[in-house]
Amino acid sequence: MSDPQDIPEDGALAAEYVLRLLDGDAERAFEARLKAEHELRAQVQFWEAEFAALAADVPDVAPPPAVKSRLLAKLHGERAAPWRGSVWGWLAWPALAAVAVVAFLALSPMLRGPAFDPAFHATLISEDGAVHIEAGYAPDGNLFKVIPEQGAPMSGRDFELWVIGENADAPVSLGVIPAGGQITFEISPEIAAMIEGGTLAVSDEPEGGSPTGAPTGAILAAGQFFDV
Repeated sequence: MSDPQDIPEDGALAAEYVLRLLDGDAERAFEARLKAEHELRAQVQFWEAEFAALAADVPDVAPPPAVKSRLLAKLHGERAAPWRGSVWGWLAWPALAAVAVVAFLALSPMLRGPAFDPAFHATLISEDGAVHIEAGYAPDGNLFKVIPEQGAPMSGRDFELWVIGENADAPVSLGVIPAGGQITFEISPEIAAMIEGGTLAVSDEPEGGSPTGAPTGAILAAGQFFDV
């Protein structure tokens, strides 16, 4: 990786942008420059490659076939044996380890703020990388924060979030993800109790959300909550 002393100011900004270390105003200003400055976009691509290399030696691990089937059973309200496995294996592909490294490095500045200090965090990334959502839960006030990093539903559709408790029989909806960026909202104590050891998932639903109270569309991504 490059010597920090040799990195120009724009290069350092690009690295911080890739790691999501910029605050809201600085990030918006940087993205405005990205639209007009080819050299700045090249810097971002350079740092994406640099950070991806951190995970080059991480071996792929094939998950047990039962992992996906048990998750889908819970998402669709079917009873399944208690599940304590991880869905990360199901979602893994060669670049996922690199994304995980970046997510850990970026977690603190991205989710923490003056009124939000998360105890649990989940990262949702679809298998093709088209959808990327970060989320965190802060027990103080039972606050839940959602940051849509990438991807948007098609016209007439919505992305809906679901919490699946460690030993729950069915998922519980957190509602649809509104357009317009990150959102923080209060969740009920009953849902908060499902987060530790639980899983967060996002599904593709009709506009306004699932009409049945359970996922009806494709499960785009899922990830277990981990203790920050």
